[in-house]
This record gives sequence, C-alpha cells and structure tokens, in this order.
Amino acid sequence: MTLSNNVYSFNYSILGKCDGMGRFSAIGFGSIWWSSTRYFTVYAGTRCLGYDESVVHSYAKSICFSIFMKKIIITACVILLIVGCKQEEEKRLSVLQKDNMEIGGVLPAGEEIATRTTLDSDGLLTLWEEGDAIGVYGNGQSNVSLTLTSGAGTPFGVFSGAQTGIPEGAYYPYTASAGDNYHEVHGFLDYEQVQDENVPMIAPYDWKISTHITVNDQEGYRIHFREIMTMLDISIDVSGTALVGETLGSVTLYVPDRKLAGDFTVDLGIPSASPVFAEQASDRVMVRLENPPLLASGEVIHVKMFINAAIQAGDPIQIILGTGGHISTTTVLSAKTMQEGHRYSVTLSLAALSGQTVIETREDPGNYQTYGIYHLGDTLISYRQFEDQWTILSYDTYYHFRIQNFMQKKVVTIGSIPLDPNPGMEFTINISVFGVDNIPVGTKNVTVIRKEGNMLLLFDQENQTSYLVYN
Repeated sequence: MTLSNNVYSFNYSILGKCDGMGRFSAIGFGSIWWSSTRYFTVYAGTRCLGYDESVVHSYAKSICFSIFMKKIIITACVILLIVGCKQEEEKRLSVLQKDNMEIGGVLPAGEEIATRTTLDSDGLLTLWEEGDAIGVYGNGQSNVSLTLTSGAGTPFGVFSGAQTGIPEGAYYPYTASAGDNYHEVHGFLDYEQVQDENVPMIAPYDWKISTHITVNDQEGYRIHFREIMTMLDISIDVSGTALVGETLGSVTLYVPDRKLAGDFTVDLGIPSASPVFAEQASDRVMVRLENPPLLASGEVIHVKMFINAAIQAGDPIQIILGTGGHISTTTVLSAKTMQEGHRYSVTLSLAALSGQTVIETREDPGNYQTYGIYHLGDTLISYRQFEDQWTILSYDTYYHFRIQNFMQKKVVTIGSIPLDPNPGMEFTINISVFGVDNIPVGTKNVTVIRKEGNMLLLFDQENQTSYLVYN
C-alpha cells in the first residue's frame, strides 16, 4: 500500500480453488485507487468460472476498505496516546509552573493527637483553623509561608502561597525565623502559654513536621504531618481546699533539670526526627488563663499544656496552681517516660493528694505608690522625680518598663509585661540591670495584684518581691 497526495492505491490478485468438480471458483486481478471520498478502478481483469467479474471486483474493494480503516484506527490511537502522554506531563508540571503553589496538609486521624489548630469536640483530634500557616521547603525556595485557604474545621486543609518548587519538607506553625536550612529548622515552644476557656485554639504550641509528601495528577502535592511535642491534659479539682471560690489564674509545671520549653531545632530531612532544645531551655511551663475560671467544689477545670517530651519515669514533678489569694504546690513522681506526639491525662485532685500538696496564702505585696521594686518592705529601687527617668518600650503583645539615671549610669528594666493584664493573671517577666548590684536578675513568675489607673502592681510570691510599673 502506498500513499501520495492523499490518494491511496492497492494492487490485488485473487486466486480461486477447485470446488471438487474440476472448476475454479474465481480468479481475479487488478488495481484499485481511492481517495478519502470515493473508489475508482483503473484496471481490473477477471477470469471467472461460475462467478461474474463484478462479484470478484467488489470483494477486492472490500478488502481495500478494511485495510484503509485499520490504518486510520491505528493512526488515531497513536495520536491519542501522544496527546494523552502530553496532557499527563502537563498535569505534573502545572503545579510547579504556576506562580502560586497549592498544597494539601493532612493531619493524623483517630486517637493520634493530630493545627492555629483547634481541638475537635472529642478533645482528641485536632483540626485546621482559619489563619493557620505552614512553612514549606522546596528545591526552589526555602521557608515559604503557605496559608490555609480551605478545609478549616477538618483534618485536611489546602494551603496556598508563593511557589516553592518540588516540596522537600514542611512544618507547622510557620515562623519567619525558621531559617533556610531544612535540615536545621529553628523553632520556639513558649514556656508561657495562654488558654482561653471560650476558644479551643492550641496554636502556636502544637508543633508538627512532615513525615512524607505524596503527589497525584488530580490534586497535586499532599504533605502529611505528625506532632513533635507532648500535650498534657490536666484535670483540676480543688474541692475541700481553701482555693474553692477563687479564680484560677495560672497552672505551672516544673521539672528540675528537664528541658521543657524554649528554643529548639529539628531536621525535616528525617521523618522521625525529634526536636533538639538549646542548653538554656526552660525547666518549667506556665499556662496563663485568659478568662480565669471560678474554682467551685465538685467541678473539674481542664488545662492543656504543650511541653517537650523530656520527662522520664521517676522524675519529680511539681504542679503549681495560682489564684488571687493562694499558691498550691503538688509534688508527684512521673509514672512513665513521656513520648512526643502523645497525649497524657493528668488528674490533680488536691484532696486526694493532700499529703503531697502545700497551700500557701499569698503575702501582702504592699500598698506601694511609687514606681519601683520592693522586697519585704525594703526599697530596692524607686523612681525619683526630677532625678530619674522612666520609659516604656512597646511591642506587639508586651512592653518593657525602664527606670534609669543617666548621671549615675544606672538602668533597671522590668521586661515582657503583657499589654493589657488583669488582676489575678500570672505571667513571666525578665529583670535586667546595668550599674545596679542589689536587684536579682533573670526570669521571675509574677501575679497581677492591683491595677489602678496607670499603676500595675506585680508580686513574685517565691521571692517575696513587688514590682510597681506603669501600665
């Protein structure tokens, strides 16, 4: 068969056979040409014994048509295969060729604590929430922020943002200071966490990293996450104690010599990697309750806390409750070695643990009226009008209060004070000094005792120290 200018030609010959009576059924030969629209015969010759020429020639044309159709079908199949392969390739490349990237984020399901995530109604499963953002490392860009665009309230979310190239690793929650090396991502687990009884959000403490990344032609890339911190669910019952009728301002977990919170790094190139905390990591974590609940007899208050999985079986653990009038300290031994990605329920019944609980009345912090620092009635430093200067250094969520004397080259800074604290609230402040040697420096746990006008009185129960600052 040959093809020239859309015209096909076919030379044929048909030989018959003996029908058993000495006769040939048919013998035919000839040439047929055809275009895409019609057949026409150039030459045909037949010698028939019992059959006329038209029958043989018609049979030859049918053979030609059958071969022609098979040729078209085969050609069409080849074209479809080529087009299909090209479309599949375009699908695979389209995700990476777009200016913006869309990636699916998948949280663990079932009983695994699986993010600003929020707890589901069962208190076990965690779900993506509006405003969540993940950090993605790709072969084109490092630490690209992708924000949740759909899937809020579910374990599967779709995140979008700038192009990353082929994703190599990811983490949650996004932080701009994570760095460019996905083998050494920098994170921070806050040692002062905030809980609002009316809002189930648990970010930004629920750190997660990618375990594996999948891709399909229809939905693009999917990143699967796992938790790398431990969550404690502490059930608090103060029935039969002096704390009944007071509001709970804070809950603190203290484990000596264990790195529970602070700066850490993690390697996204290892799916099973654990966070490595810095040497100066905190050995305590405090949860401050945004809307302090009333402690009533027979009622249980739940407080959720995220920590590094550093506690070993047999470690002494202190759980400290802070109210407006008392401080309760319960000491127990850890029953097990904690693991990352696990959730532990801790029952704290002060009546049942009365032999291991000490309840102290908060000392009178004093009725000071001048900005300064006071210890057991002694003045460590106070602002002197016309001699000293005081200043406020404000940031997004906190501020520093500073008293200084330029002539004497003395500076005292009371730092990390929340912008809008309320009486009964507990938090951590940082004390730093220059040119002063009678004031203990470092991190201090304080409670808001009084807030009147622009005066805020903070009290450090452990060190019996009062701080009167501007607010």
